[in-house]
Amino acid sequence: MYGLGVVLVQSLSYYQKALSPMTHPTLFWLFGAYLFLGPWYYLFLNKDEEESKPLLLLKGIQNLFLRGKIEPAEKIAVLFMAVKIFFLPTMISFLYNNMGSLWGLQFSQTYPWVITSLFTVDTFIFTLGYLFEFPSWKNKVISVESTLLGWAVALISYPPFNSIVGSYVPWGADDYVFFWNSALTALFRTMIILLLAIYVWASVALGTKASNLTNRGIVTKFPYSIVRHPAYISKNLLWWITLLPVMNWKFAVGMSFWTAIYYLRAYTEERHLSHDSEYREYCQNVKWRFIPWLL
Repeated sequence: MYGLGVVLVQSLSYYQKALSPMTHPTLFWLFGAYLFLGPWYYLFLNKDEEESKPLLLLKGIQNLFLRGKIEPAEKIAVLFMAVKIFFLPTMISFLYNNMGSLWGLQFSQTYPWVITSLFTVDTFIFTLGYLFEFPSWKNKVISVESTLLGWAVALISYPPFNSIVGSYVPWGADDYVFFWNSALTALFRTMIILLLAIYVWASVALGTKASNLTNRGIVTKFPYSIVRHPAYISKNLLWWITLLPVMNWKFAVGMSFWTAIYYLRAYTEERHLSHDSEYREYCQNVKWRFIPWLL
């Protein structure tokens, strides 16, 4: 099944054009490593699971087609396969693009160097999260979002869907926008870096548990100890700030649309995670979704 996913990514014209040139060979070599090392891992090292993910995956697909129903553990394996097939190629491509941009920058180009470095760290962490699931890393997938709304609001935030929506919804945010004069530009760019640092710090806090649409264990350390969705609020505040010099009603409507999308992402994530008693306890301790004492 993972092999079919690699073939799908290799053959679709969108992925041939959109992914960075190194992404395709990287997926090929990762799949080769999985074929070679996977059996040894599942036979000799994977002692904490009654059945391996590949076996659950195959059973789930078989039961889905033959019986029309699927067991909970099999459903998790099938859905997480779908998560990997969609997000992993995109995240690897993002990582290569960020690394390429960083390589081409001089350290004296402080603002773009800091911005690109932060994005590189973020995409590296999520790439690891989509690649690996080890009991020793404590990032085992407990559950996967199963609702259409939850998947829709997550997928729409990533290529190619965000580009399709972008052809209808105006987008004016730009991390490198000039804020009227040099002093204000320095001030607002410092704010952007701080917000982006919070966004990346949230990814660092997730560590190898980082991946969309999954519960891989509840994270409670900073910045999740302050609000429940630090990445979403910092990203949206950052976007709204970069709109200030170019604000018009079209950009305001467009950004309001994306803010609503991220609110729905937070809502569907909490609905999914609320099946976990540990998350319900976490919500009692961290009462604010986005902004302390306000929202």
